[in-house]
Amino acid sequence: MTIAEAVAPVSLPSVSGSVSGQSSSSLTGTVYRTLALIFGVIILAVGIAALAGGRFADGFIAEEMDRQNITMPTAEAIDGQLANGRIDQQTAEELRPFAGELMSNGHHAKAYAGYIQDHMAASGAASGLPAEKATYSGIGSAYSEVQAELTGEIAARNPQSSEEEISALVAKEIADPTSRYETAREAASLDSLRFDTMFNGNMLVGTLLNVYGWGLIGTIATGAGVALVLFGALLILGGFLLRPRISRR
Repeated sequence: MTIAEAVAPVSLPSVSGSVSGQSSSSLTGTVYRTLALIFGVIILAVGIAALAGGRFADGFIAEEMDRQNITMPTAEAIDGQLANGRIDQQTAEELRPFAGELMSNGHHAKAYAGYIQDHMAASGAASGLPAEKATYSGIGSAYSEVQAELTGEIAARNPQSSEEEISALVAKEIADPTSRYETAREAASLDSLRFDTMFNGNMLVGTLLNVYGWGLIGTIATGAGVALVLFGALLILGGFLLRPRISRR
């Protein structure tokens, strides 16, 4: 071996490509892992909040319904009212699964709202009014017509009385269940139907359907909360298990 051969530079393998690949892979893995952990924690928190909201809605509805102490119609009552035309077949089918139970959730409230609506419709039909007039506003119009007729009858019997005195007599006759005026008794019946049945019934139906709506939101929130908690947990688990892939060449 000559001196020139002994001192010749030794050729080393290139490592720059390997180091660069390892660094890029490690950085990508770290980014994915960090994002998975961040989004996993956020989604998990949202899911827990949704679960808490759903549980609160269900508990609040159950507590409020328990205070009202409303019992759903029994199976015998449902069959009897269906036979008498007070409720229709659809309402009866909605009520039967809850027969005799204490109202405690949105599904109970929705079924009972239909029960009240059928009773309102039956009461309107029993009054002799057309179906399109058997409403709060329709009955109010009919009441005004009957009241005007009664006012004319009383004015004819009391020609010397003033308008204020006639109005007082009209109110007195309507309030008297034994009034000799048939129109007064009819006006009293329409007034009772309008306020005691239609007005109060509409208020109850609105409240019950509101309960059903919040109950439905609570159910959806609970289901979404379960899904989000599971998804968030999987993201967090994946973030901890994810490791950068190192290229070996």
